[in-house]
Amino acid sequence: MKKIKLVSLFIFFLTYMLLAKQSLAAVRCESQYGGGEVCVRTGELQIDKKVWNPEYEKWFDNLGVGDYRFAPGEIVRFKLIIKNVGDETFGIVDVRDYLPAYLKHHSGDIEFKIEHLTAGETEEREFETKVVSSADLPNDKSLICVVNSAEAWSGDEKDKDTAQACLEKKVLGVTTLPATGVKVGTLLFLTSLITGFAGFKFLNKAKEIN
Repeated sequence: MKKIKLVSLFIFFLTYMLLAKQSLAAVRCESQYGGGEVCVRTGELQIDKKVWNPEYEKWFDNLGVGDYRFAPGEIVRFKLIIKNVGDETFGIVDVRDYLPAYLKHHSGDIEFKIEHLTAGETEEREFETKVVSSADLPNDKSLICVVNSAEAWSGDEKDKDTAQACLEKKVLGVTTLPATGVKVGTLLFLTSLITGFAGFKFLNKAKEIN
């Protein structure tokens, strides 16, 4: 009887550990642009999307209105992190990124396949987008926040994630305005000329008086 209880206890403990491990492995947590952290339950295939913050030179889950804002024509970098959190190898993993309005592809792959993603293995890919010109941004808005989404799937396993970035109509650099009015050199020349002429007239007048 005692042996049966020990076996039952061992089976219960083993089952609990396996379930706990799977539960922990199938959860993805990330910070939100509205504040706080949100955790979502996923399958054995996970994808995590991040956006580069040039101000802090770090990857973030999202960039809100109070964070760095990208200007027209500026490069926006994204990273995709695909992970196998299960215990079996994925033969083929398809990955696709969906660019939002006002961001166009600049470099790197936004659609690709990963072959033989083994258990516990992580694959990272980066790509760059570019903000459209100021003329292609809405005229009635100076600040636009866009959400970029990405998906990864293999058979019945599928996951998706998003990353937000904000775009602002602002001028890059400072334009030098043309000088206005008469140049200083010209003004000094005219002043000297007038003074010399007045002195010449004064000397002639003095000779006439003498």
